[in-house]
Amino acid sequence: MNPKITPIPNQKRLRKAILEARLTEALRISGQRENLDIEYQADPIDQVRAGVDRDITVEQLKRQTRLSQEIRTALKKLDGNLYGVCEACEEPIAQQRLAAIPWARLCVKCQSRAEAQEREGEQFGHAA
Repeated sequence: MNPKITPIPNQKRLRKAILEARLTEALRISGQRENLDIEYQADPIDQVRAGVDRDITVEQLKRQTRLSQEIRTALKKLDGNLYGVCEACEEPIAQQRLAAIPWARLCVKCQSRAEAQEREGEQFGHAA
């Protein structure tokens, strides 16, 4: 079963506008790379602090890059009328979930299952 969900035209325009605004914001944030500069610090504490700042910046950039990719995927699905369909079970994603997370790829049930599997993998030392 591969249901296609066609949002109401006004709803589709609203979802698209929200996704595009979030994409613009994510791209703006991912462009901030000042903390990646490596400078020599004479003080060991400053060296550690600079290293931690770089690590935090790298994680933020990774998160923003993933978010940008998820938003782009949601925009493509919206144009292809596949928006709002769970990628795992192919059932419609609840409108409340899409209102909260417009780029959601999974319904709540499948998302919970995926997170549980990820936690289980981390518990046994496997990267998910």
